[in-house]
Amino acid sequence: MKLKHFMLTAAIASFILTSCSDDDDMQTPGTIGLSATEDSYDEGEGTVEITISTTSVNAMDVTINYEVTGTATDGEDYQSLSGSVVLPAGETSVQESLILIDDTEVESFEEVIFTITSTSNDEDIIGANSSIVLTITDNDSYAFENGILVSHEGNFMQGNASISFVSGDFTTVENNIFKTVNDIDVLGDNAQSMSFYEGMAYIVMNGSQKVEVVNRYTFESVATIGGPSETDFLNPRYMAIANGKGYVTNWGDGSNPDDDYVAVIDLETNTVESTISVPEGPEKIIAKDNTIYVALQGGFNQNNGVTVIDATTNTVTTTITVGDRPNSMQLDASGNLWVLSSGNPSWTGNETAGQIDNINTTDNTVTTTISYAVTEHPGNLEIEGATLYYYLGGSVYTMDATASVLPTTAEIEGLSFYDMAVINGKLYGVDAKDFTSNGSLEVYDLSDNTLLASKTVSIIPGGIYYNEAKER
Repeated sequence: MKLKHFMLTAAIASFILTSCSDDDDMQTPGTIGLSATEDSYDEGEGTVEITISTTSVNAMDVTINYEVTGTATDGEDYQSLSGSVVLPAGETSVQESLILIDDTEVESFEEVIFTITSTSNDEDIIGANSSIVLTITDNDSYAFENGILVSHEGNFMQGNASISFVSGDFTTVENNIFKTVNDIDVLGDNAQSMSFYEGMAYIVMNGSQKVEVVNRYTFESVATIGGPSETDFLNPRYMAIANGKGYVTNWGDGSNPDDDYVAVIDLETNTVESTISVPEGPEKIIAKDNTIYVALQGGFNQNNGVTVIDATTNTVTTTITVGDRPNSMQLDASGNLWVLSSGNPSWTGNETAGQIDNINTTDNTVTTTISYAVTEHPGNLEIEGATLYYYLGGSVYTMDATASVLPTTAEIEGLSFYDMAVINGKLYGVDAKDFTSNGSLEVYDLSDNTLLASKTVSIIPGGIYYNEAKER
């Protein structure tokens, strides 16, 4: 009995040991996943290598099936893929090449989603990282983004108003871009100003009594509002945007001091929907939220106020008295309004001093007034950060927003600016020269006041606008 018991026990032990040894020799199922060196690629980078890997070694070749989805288009943004790849026996990884197509079309960023769907080895486990999202960014740009647009009045009644583009690195100047892009003879008479809203640019044409609407990045024509034979505008000047509407100042008939107004434009239909009567000579216009401030320069005469309009009701709420002939306005970092007035010129027979006023936009009261000498007539107020810039007598002056006295020393001298702008630490000024030949754009680095560039543009440059890069 003891011998039989021993032999049975030995047999059971041998079975157990053999079973354990067989389990150790069996292949453990592998987990398959995806990876790439980056999660975002420029379309010009060429080939993106996607690594497919497993945590185990297979004794036989394994076919791995996948699908490619996302907002990127097969055959347009990347070359078509087969949908499967073979992982060779004995290997733990294999790469699939995603070949990007570098086209010339300007596009928003797009996504390629690469997902493992199945394998030929039923024992393989598709892991949590079986799908990968790759972002493809565009390397193309719109023709007129990330640079400076210059509006040109052109000669009165000559139909030679135009728009120029100067690239952000100042290496390229393209004149007459509206005419070139749209293959038309003329833009019109007297491009007075330009405003931006979303993807559109609105060019206010004083002599042609219209507003030209274009795509601000391609300058393709979108619409024309008004025109010489229409009654929408009468000597239009400047435009601001508030409450989703466009507001354009109009001098009206020079012989009638009571017909001046602000035209309200429906920006969805590009039509003038109403007008708001204002005192004589509405010129520069600026919006803070749904409140609009209109500088009453006087038009063909003299004036000294800032009219306030509620854009939710399109009604005038008050008029604030400032200096004579307010010519420029800017909002500071606190949301308060600075108004620069030139004063009446000597030829009026009633010469008055220039003046700068700071208006608290909470209650629309003047909190600070600083006067110039009677013979000093400043213009072109700009603000960047806490610094005010203005032009006077061929020089640019700077002043801290907290200052109570005017500066006595110019920052840059020897200038002849018809208009100027301060953008990202640079001073841009346009010189109209003799008002019959081509003008120029001058660019200064405000960190050391050195001249960075001087570029020839077209006839009577009168406005400077930074056209930022379009969001992708």
